[in-house]
Amino acid sequence: MLLVGVAAVLALLIIAAAAVVLVIALRRLLEDVRAVTGVARDNLRLVEELLPPTLNDLRSASANVARLSAELEPRLERADALLDESEATLLSLRATVEAAEEMVRGPAAAVDRARRTVVAAGAGLARGADRLRRGIEDAAGRR
Repeated sequence: MLLVGVAAVLALLIIAAAAVVLVIALRRLLEDVRAVTGVARDNLRLVEELLPPTLNDLRSASANVARLSAELEPRLERADALLDESEATLLSLRATVEAAEEMVRGPAAAVDRARRTVVAAGAGLARGADRLRRGIEDAAGRR
C-alpha cells in the first residue's frame, strides 16, 4: 500500500507540475493576447483618426479629376482643330513655294531656251557660210 500511496503522491506531483506549467502557459498566452489587443486597439484608433481625412482627400481628388477630364475634352478638340489647320497651312505654303519656284524657273528656262536657239542658229549659219565659201572656192577653182 505504501507503493500505491507513493505512486498516488507522485501522480499528484506530476499533475500539480502540469497544472503549474499550464498556468504559466496560459499567463503568457494572456499577455500575448493583451499585447495583440492593444496593438489592434491602437491600429483601430489610427484608422478612425486617419480614415475620414483620407476619404475627404480622395473625394476632393476625384472631383478634381472629374473637372479636369471635363475640361480636357474641349482642349483636345481645339488642339486637333489646330493640327488640322496647321496641316492645311503647310499644304498651302508648299503650293505657294512650288508656284514661286515655277515663276523663278520660268524666266530662267526661257533664257536657257533662247540661248540654245541662238547657239543652234549661229552653228547653222556658220555651217551654211562654210558651205557657201567652199562652194565659191570650188567654183573659182574650176574656172
